[in-house]
Amino acid sequence: MKLYFLLFVTAVIGLGVYVISSRFLQRKKRKRVKFLPHILAGGVVIILLALISFGLYATANQPDTQCKSTPISLLAPPLVDTPNGHLKQGDFYYEQGDCIRAITEYTKTIQLYPDFPQAYNNRAYTNMRLRNYKDALVDLDKAIQLNPNYVNALMNRGDIHNYYYQIDRQAAVADYRRVIALTNSSTRQQTSVCGHLLLAEHNGWNLGTFLELPFNVLSCK
Repeated sequence: MKLYFLLFVTAVIGLGVYVISSRFLQRKKRKRVKFLPHILAGGVVIILLALISFGLYATANQPDTQCKSTPISLLAPPLVDTPNGHLKQGDFYYEQGDCIRAITEYTKTIQLYPDFPQAYNNRAYTNMRLRNYKDALVDLDKAIQLNPNYVNALMNRGDIHNYYYQIDRQAAVADYRRVIALTNSSTRQQTSVCGHLLLAEHNGWNLGTFLELPFNVLSCK
């Protein structure tokens, strides 16, 4: 959603620069520079898009602070003997930053309920935060095998192939396109799947990615 807003603001600023510069030149009656408003507006838009691209790149490469070296010490809620009850134990420790304990709880859940895809996905995502991508990929394959329409697992597997491990951007594109087929526009904005797809299709950040950023993301279907 933030990306859509930034692109909208960029378009508004570009239009404003064009209108203001056009009126200024009309007052000065400078016909020889009639293309100057287009040049100024285009230059401003390019600079703003470059700043947005740099911000996205910097955000993607920030150090992960979810898994704390000293987790918060809180008592877990009472265990309810259901698949979701066991899953919540792992989710609790994950939220507190104790990723190792969370993985232990997810593993217990899988041992008790081996056909529970959420447990595989949550263990995979926690391993991703710990940069254990090999183990995460195995769990995501299992989660998607159990539920081929599992959007979160598809996104996570796409991200692994797109950015982190066993880079295979065609595989990432397939997972992202599956997510798009399964979701509505609101969910696509929340997952930022369109932006991830754009990067996968262009093999990361390059000139093609930069040029298509304002068009491809907005027309993602």
